[in-house]
Amino acid sequence: MANKILILVLVIIGYLTFFTSCANIGMPSGGMKDSIPPYVIHSVPDFNQANFNDQKIKITFNEFVVVEGLSDKFVVSPPTEKKPIIRTKGKSIVIDLNEKLKANTTYSLDFKDGVSDNNEHNPLKNLRLAFSTGPVVDSLRIVGFVKDAFNLEPIANAYILLYKGKSDTLVYTTKPDFVAKTDVKGFFAVTNLPADTFQVYSLNSSSGTLKFNPGADSIAFYSQRIAPTAIKRSEKDSTYVAADCLVVMGRTRFAPGPLYLMRFGEDYFNLRLDKYNHPNRKTIDFTFTQSVDKHFNIEPLNFVGKEDWKFTEMSAKSDSVRIWLTDSAIYKKDTLVFKVSYLQQDSLKKFYTKQDTLRFFFTDVVQQVKNKHKERRKVADLVSTISLNTNTKSGFDVYNKLLIESPEPIQSFDTAKITLLEKRDTLFHPIKFVVKPDSINKRKFHIAYPWKYSTTYKLKIDSAAIVTIYCADSKAIKTEFKTQDEEHYGKLLLDMKNIYGPTIVQLLAADKKETVLQSMSLTKDQIVTFKFLEPTKYMLKVIFDRNSNGIWDHGSLKEKILPEEVDYYPTMIKVRSNWDIKETWNISRQRTYNKQIYDEEFELQKLKDLQNRRKKKSAF
Repeated sequence: MANKILILVLVIIGYLTFFTSCANIGMPSGGMKDSIPPYVIHSVPDFNQANFNDQKIKITFNEFVVVEGLSDKFVVSPPTEKKPIIRTKGKSIVIDLNEKLKANTTYSLDFKDGVSDNNEHNPLKNLRLAFSTGPVVDSLRIVGFVKDAFNLEPIANAYILLYKGKSDTLVYTTKPDFVAKTDVKGFFAVTNLPADTFQVYSLNSSSGTLKFNPGADSIAFYSQRIAPTAIKRSEKDSTYVAADCLVVMGRTRFAPGPLYLMRFGEDYFNLRLDKYNHPNRKTIDFTFTQSVDKHFNIEPLNFVGKEDWKFTEMSAKSDSVRIWLTDSAIYKKDTLVFKVSYLQQDSLKKFYTKQDTLRFFFTDVVQQVKNKHKERRKVADLVSTISLNTNTKSGFDVYNKLLIESPEPIQSFDTAKITLLEKRDTLFHPIKFVVKPDSINKRKFHIAYPWKYSTTYKLKIDSAAIVTIYCADSKAIKTEFKTQDEEHYGKLLLDMKNIYGPTIVQLLAADKKETVLQSMSLTKDQIVTFKFLEPTKYMLKVIFDRNSNGIWDHGSLKEKILPEEVDYYPTMIKVRSNWDIKETWNISRQRTYNKQIYDEEFELQKLKDLQNRRKKKSAF
């Protein structure tokens, strides 16, 4: 009996164990993530195949692939008249060049990183297939970088154009003989070239025609014709590197070394009215693509304007115009019609006056209040007072001018109603100062005074000190502000050496815009002092000012003038409060065109983050 009970218990336990384990089915554990890109196992034609004349090319990979974005990266050289057709078929890519191929010509198909596997999208980088329609496969090459001439930033997806012809107008009128595109580092390689000499250009080709369109396109050019060569070497040499580009392949040394093409935009007359609007009853705004300077004119068509019916205000670059309507009988109209005139250029480059008839509409905004039976309208001309703006703040910089700005054009300004006081010990004492109008904006005025460090000032402006053209009085202002401590600022003493011509040295903010904070022109070696620096990071830049005009000048393709060269100090400058930083910049006459600015603080943080990630991984 005991044996039967024992057997029954074992059967029940086995039954429960079996069905419990079946009920808890776990997810299968995943393997290692696929990080290997696809590779080519077969192609028609074969790589570097001669005597191939079919316009259809097929490349087969070891796995299924996708070609998302390939159409923007894919380049055929020499370029075809029609756009190639690209499609996937199983594990293959089929390219139809869509036209009859040229005889005895080497074609190069550059895919960049536009082919990736279907699962993890691992890109196959630098895929390039070359073949020849004749018995010889050309093998010369021209390599280099395209960079922005002004800031040395690499330019991705820029076209490289090569011409065999010697005419300077080919880039305007004719498709290139050979073409390539830059990668994200601005690097390009025009491969499989014949033995010949070439003009080399780079442009963005906004129209997609591979022809230079002045004004719409930016361009770079090499000042000399290039004759690529290849020298066979007896020993294997694969370590010769120019910049970050491998120039030597196996036992072949290719020449010339990397070319540096500095791209720029030319001055080009392309003036047009970009947009216009009527933001409120009193103002009308016009925005142009270029400066209209003194050639802008506006005349009313649906009303008779008095001599002073408007007040015209232009931006610093004269590319924006604001018209202040001064007559209430005019700005109360719901519809205004004007004839706007500005300079224009015809197809023969001759100037003429263009005239546009423009209509403006404005309706007051109706706002509902709590009592639904009542309405309130926003009417701009009911405002009888205005508030002035100033730039006073705690920590006012001693090198700044105090700003007073009116929101509307000024009819009169009684500066006698301004009082400025300086605190000495515990009492405020009036001080003498100078009020000057802004050189551009007539609604702005500046107060100049030799401010003292860490000192409290009081600004008083009586009511009605300013009366606007709309007879609105300014409200009274009474504000205190304190200047910055002397110990807050740092100073940079920069010893400039090997200055061999007119040179502009600039202190830049360490931001994407590289805002110019201070600038100085030099003609010889000297110590440059940058004062009143906030405790933060800065960059340094020099412009080699060939024409001594104090600004950076772009080039001219027509006159074969290259843009003025620039260079950057290789280290980020870290300024601390109450500290003098001393640096030496020995200007090199050999241009490298590399913008590699070492930031010690940033690199240390990267190292610290890497160490923290490793610690977290080891903890698991």
